Amino acid sequence: MARQLIAEQATVFGVVGNGNIHIVSDFHRAGGRYVSTRHEAGAVAAADAYFRATGRVAVATSTYGPGFSNALTPLSEAQAARIPLVYITADAPASGLRSIDIDQRAIAEALGLESVVVTEEHRRDVRLASQLVAEAFATARSTCRPVVIFVPFDLMVAEGAVGDPEHVAVAGSAEIQRRQWTLAGDGAGGGAGAGVDVGVGAGAEGEYPAIGSAPGTRSGENTDEQLGELAERINSAERPLFLVGRGAVDTGVAGQIDALAARVGALTATSVMARSSVDEEWNLGIAGGFAHRGRLELFRAADLVVVFGASLNKLQMRAGTLFGEGAHVVRIDNEPYHKPFIAVDTEITEDLRTAVAHLSGTVEACDGGWRAEVGQLPVEETEELDPGCFAQVADDGRLDPRHVLRRLDALLPAQRSVVTDGGHFLGWVPKYMSAPDPRGTILVGTAVMTIGLGLSSGVGVAAARPDHYTALISGDGGSLMGLSDLQPFLHTVDNNPAGGALIVLNDAAYGAEVHQYATKGLDLSPMEVPAVDFAAAGAPFGVPGITVTTPEELEDGGALAQFLAEHEGQAVIVDVKISRLPVADFLKEL
Repeated sequence: MARQLIAEQATVFGVVGNGNIHIVSDFHRAGGRYVSTRHEAGAVAAADAYFRATGRVAVATSTYGPGFSNALTPLSEAQAARIPLVYITADAPASGLRSIDIDQRAIAEALGLESVVVTEEHRRDVRLASQLVAEAFATARSTCRPVVIFVPFDLMVAEGAVGDPEHVAVAGSAEIQRRQWTLAGDGAGGGAGAGVDVGVGAGAEGEYPAIGSAPGTRSGENTDEQLGELAERINSAERPLFLVGRGAVDTGVAGQIDALAARVGALTATSVMARSSVDEEWNLGIAGGFAHRGRLELFRAADLVVVFGASLNKLQMRAGTLFGEGAHVVRIDNEPYHKPFIAVDTEITEDLRTAVAHLSGTVEACDGGWRAEVGQLPVEETEELDPGCFAQVADDGRLDPRHVLRRLDALLPAQRSVVTDGGHFLGWVPKYMSAPDPRGTILVGTAVMTIGLGLSSGVGVAAARPDHYTALISGDGGSLMGLSDLQPFLHTVDNNPAGGALIVLNDAAYGAEVHQYATKGLDLSPMEVPAVDFAAAGAPFGVPGITVTTPEELEDGGALAQFLAEHEGQAVIVDVKISRLPVADFLKEL
């Protein structure tokens, strides 16, 4: 199994215990890349984030029992967000449950997780064990879901096994190598593309297996007719809007969609996971709760909305208020997974490469289109539309988080990854913190609305993109919840050439709860977090920190700029004392 992980080019994140120490030891000794986390939830979250940052399937591993139960929240996140990963854990002995065991397979089934179990046959013939791992990777890639491999505790060591593992890594995967795999999926359903013949092992130099279903296997009936009707709708639309989702990024067709939009004079927008994938001149920005108010009027003016590989969930649809009542909404998706939050007029079940190629060949060019009518996109924000949005300090004397993020956007290296934990502050990070490419924005936890996975996600992203500055934005509550993975995050970042920072937006509270429930008269005290000096949290690891409390410290040449310059290429912690008074748009819509 360990050698097959190497054949899969897998990076493994984990916490060792007696249920997985053998496979981790063999994998590492054989030259595999193993990254330690300090919590089992962190291992899964790191593997999840690694995929989001690279498009490559990673592995998480832990021991059984409490190691498995600790991993459940990020596993449910990966399942809900359609993130392919492989999770390897031990299980009760083949002879049955002991007093220390829990029924892990039943729990995995309850979460809807795909799982496979190692048997005595796999232990005796390493070719079968290798094939089991190869098929787990193939399933994860083709379904865009996590796959769990259970290894019964008494079958962990393959004593007396037969077979040549070096040979099996190829032979055991031969059938899978001949299949056609394609790219797919937004967080809740993205488009798949045309087939690419790839292997599940290392393959040719520079090759890596694609993500998504085999082409044609999930195409709906009469899709050619539907695409023809859509082409006619695009030709006749006065105000077409193309919404580009993660599916378009994963299939590599975002650029073609952007070119099609230019050809017909359509405006564009993206999901948060597809930001930076289209030209900015006619891009309204991120759809939904992260949208700037200055662009909402144009979102609502569209008479035709074509959605390419995006989920249309509640946040993305701004609780159903993003589009006007007269808009005809068409969604193209190879496998719609979640029901969209809004009513969709036309669902086209087709892989995106096929659909975009069809539209590109049939849609007629026009002279200017809606772009000519608009002339120029309006400014994103105005004081009139969003009172107080340009404030530097709130009425309580603490920094306004919007000003903080604008300044961080200016001060941090442009070549960066922006990793965000869950929490109230999340509503502003994608609006004000830019990333250079679609893989540069990573939000783990949003699919199941959890906090505390930010530091673990940062480990995965720092391991995935060492040449990018890792900017991890977290709240005080989430940082404290995930503190077990502070050391691996700082260690990984500090060993990267680009460096990075844990930036804590510290309002001394669980901000989302404050704005949802304290305003209704519930007791505020349980929602508050005692003051914490996060700047000092890196001291045991030799990592410097700084506390920021004033606008002057955020200016060009100010204290923060000087601190970042002094510690260029290193890991640092930035504790920013923000106000809890401003309320993010997405929270108003929950």
